[in-house]
Amino acid sequence: MDLNAATQPHASDVGPFHRISPARVANGIRKTITFITEPLSPARSEWDLESAPSTPGLEKFRRWSTIRKSTDASNVSATRPATPEEPRSFMTLPAEIQIVILQHLDFGDIERLRRSCKYWYNFATPRLVRSIWGPDTFRAILIRHCRVCLTYCPRDVTRLITTPFDAGYPLSSRCVKCTVQSRDGTVRIGRKTTLGNFTDYWTCRWCGWPITNDSSTGHPQFHKRCYDRYAIVLLAFFLLGWVQFFLGIAGSGLCWHYFRGDKLVLAPTIVGFLLMWFCIVLIMFRGNKVRTYHIALFLEVAIVGLWIAPVYSISNRLGDGAPTKSAIATLVLIGVNMLFRVLNIIGNIVLISEYDRTRHYVPRIPIWRRFMNPVLTALIFWTYPQHAERKFPPDYR
Repeated sequence: MDLNAATQPHASDVGPFHRISPARVANGIRKTITFITEPLSPARSEWDLESAPSTPGLEKFRRWSTIRKSTDASNVSATRPATPEEPRSFMTLPAEIQIVILQHLDFGDIERLRRSCKYWYNFATPRLVRSIWGPDTFRAILIRHCRVCLTYCPRDVTRLITTPFDAGYPLSSRCVKCTVQSRDGTVRIGRKTTLGNFTDYWTCRWCGWPITNDSSTGHPQFHKRCYDRYAIVLLAFFLLGWVQFFLGIAGSGLCWHYFRGDKLVLAPTIVGFLLMWFCIVLIMFRGNKVRTYHIALFLEVAIVGLWIAPVYSISNRLGDGAPTKSAIATLVLIGVNMLFRVLNIIGNIVLISEYDRTRHYVPRIPIWRRFMNPVLTALIFWTYPQHAERKFPPDYR
C-alpha cells in the first residue's frame, strides 16, 4: 500500500480544500446569517413576513402555510360552536368598581344585597362595610337602623332604646312600626315604652301606638285625634243606650196593657224588665278594672230567653184570627229589642275573649283581618266602649 496515494487529489474534486480562502468562507457564512435573520430583524417597523426578500422556497412555504391556516380555521369554525358572550351584570364588574358602588349605597341596601346571594355575602364583609364609613360613624349608623326591616331611623322617637347588653348590639334596635307589628308585649296599652331618646311614652288606648306628640289635653293616654273619635263613640253609645232602654220599656208596657191575662206573656216580661235594670246598673258601676263581661253575658242571654215565650204566645193569637195593630206593634218592638240583645251577647263574647281591637291599626295585616277587625271593633263599641279605658291587670269577680 502506497501511503503517498492517499494524499494525491482525485480528478472529481472541484478544487483542493486548501485552495478555499478564509475570506470566501466568511462571506458565505455572512450571507447565510443575513438570509435567516433579515425577515425578523428588529430594525423593521412591523413584524411582517411579507416584506422579507422573495425567494422561491420561501414563497412556496408561505402559500402552503396560508392554505393550511384557512383550512384549519374553517374546520374549527364548522366543528366548534361560537362561545356566547357572558351577560353583563353587577357581579361581572371589577372589584374596584363594585366597591365604589357600595360606597354610594345605604347600610340597609348593602345588608339586603348581602342577603340576596352567597357572592355578595362573602364580598361585602363587615370589615369592608366598616371601612367605608369608619368605625365610629358605622357604629352610630347601626344603632339607628332597625334590625328587622333595616330602615334608617334618624329620629330617636321612631325606634326603641338599645343598650350594649342587648343581643346583636349595635344592630339590636327596632323601629316602632316593627315593634307594634310584632305584638310581643313591648308596646302595650296601660304601660309606658322607652324610646331611643331615653324617654318613656304612654301607649294610645285607641290606636295602640306610642304617644310621642300631639297628646290629648287632660287625657295623656290618647292622641288628640284618637280621643276625639273616642268621644264620638261614647256619644253614640249613650244615644243607642237610650233607644234600647226605650224599646225595653215600650215592649214590656204593650205586653202588660194588651196581654195582661196571658201568663206566658205577663210573667216573663216582668222578670225580663227587672233583669234589664240590673244590666243598666252593672254597666254604670262596673268600673275599668273589674271585668264583669261574663255576668253581663249571662243576663243578656236570660233576657233573650224570657222574650221567647211572649213572642210564641202572641204569634199564636195572630194565627187564630185577624191580626190587630197592637199585636203587630208589640211583636215589632220585641223583635227589635231581641236583636239589640243578640248584638250585646256577641259583643260580650268578644270582650270575654280579650280581643285586642288595636290590631286594626297594625301595618301589613292580612286581608281577612282588614274586614274582621272593624266588625269586632264595632261590636265592642256597641256593647261597652269604655273597654278602651280598662286597667291592667284585670280583675274577674
